[in-house]
Amino acid sequence: MKRIWIALLCCLLMLCCAGCGAMAEQTDAAVRVGDVVYDLQTVQDALTASRMLYVTAGVRLNDAQKQLLTDGVLEHFIGLGVLESLLREAGQAEIDSETQSLLDQQARQTCEAARQQMAEAIREEAPDASDEQIDAFLEDMGCTPDAYREELELSLKNQRLLNLYCGEITLSDGEALAYYERQYVSVCRERYEGNIPLFEQEVLLSGGISYYIPEGYRRIKHIVMALPEEIADRLSAMQSGSTAISKDAWQALQEAAGEAMKPKTDAIYQALADGESFESQMALYSYDTGVAPEDAGYLLHADSVLWDEGFLKAALALEHPGDVSGPVVTPAGIHIILYAGDEPAGALALTKEQQELLKQEALADKQTRALEELVSQHRGDYEIETHPEWLTIPE
Repeated sequence: MKRIWIALLCCLLMLCCAGCGAMAEQTDAAVRVGDVVYDLQTVQDALTASRMLYVTAGVRLNDAQKQLLTDGVLEHFIGLGVLESLLREAGQAEIDSETQSLLDQQARQTCEAARQQMAEAIREEAPDASDEQIDAFLEDMGCTPDAYREELELSLKNQRLLNLYCGEITLSDGEALAYYERQYVSVCRERYEGNIPLFEQEVLLSGGISYYIPEGYRRIKHIVMALPEEIADRLSAMQSGSTAISKDAWQALQEAAGEAMKPKTDAIYQALADGESFESQMALYSYDTGVAPEDAGYLLHADSVLWDEGFLKAALALEHPGDVSGPVVTPAGIHIILYAGDEPAGALALTKEQQELLKQEALADKQTRALEELVSQHRGDYEIETHPEWLTIPE
């Protein structure tokens, strides 16, 4: 909560910026820092926006948490007020008419594009929603030219602050890596280390991103062919019964499937022996389109919960990258598995593009910390007045 005020940089007010940039010399000031005044409606809107983040996440706050949230929003405006005061003293707070006109034009264009995109998304979820209802909703969400202009003004002033106070700040490769470890890798490590089922549910199944790969994963590829119709019908009949399929019945079914598919599996093994690539045989025979032949393959772990027991056992029995299994029969079909390689554990390797974005983000974080320190240094230079008693947190 202590850093929530830094919305000038990361920007809390951008989440609900309608009215949030207003400053005026008013008597209903909820926050005053020297001559910089933030009116009650502006501060209340920011507090409501902050609360809505928790509502959206389904989090109910107790009284102590509500107090922390209120204190955090007040700190946000105190920080903004200190930075605004420093800009005024440096003669950098004013925005000339030509720049304002450009900001107005950019705000209108950005707002219109955002409204169209949001309206399309709303209509997909609620086809019966009228244009009037959508317009009213977007207005309530702060999707207005004024709101976007205020956001652009904040960004412009933020850049001026960076130029004034952070122009000499640089970032080394070591600092970028430390930032990556702190902000991304360590979070995922704490969540997934020693919890393979959670990693597989959230990352492998649901498509989430993890910047940490747990120990013990290998990559596999497989060729999977559908069971012959007769075998599939027998399996379906067994599965529809009231009792579990016996071990002997399943073994007999596997043997029958293996025998029926032997001409195809023999052809595949012969092609591999003749120097054909495993990927070429995937393209010819496999019906699995989840991973393309040219891709790295599936992740598989000894504690995996995603794979059929027989498939997992056969895949783990392969000793060296490049090894290929014998035919493996599962309810999904008959498989031939390739041990494609070991997956490096630890921090996820980033592409060059991702590395560049990370450096930019890490530099912005370093600059943010410098501005935080600047606020701490100059906070005592100004008379500060707040009125938390005027604020309310909606349930």
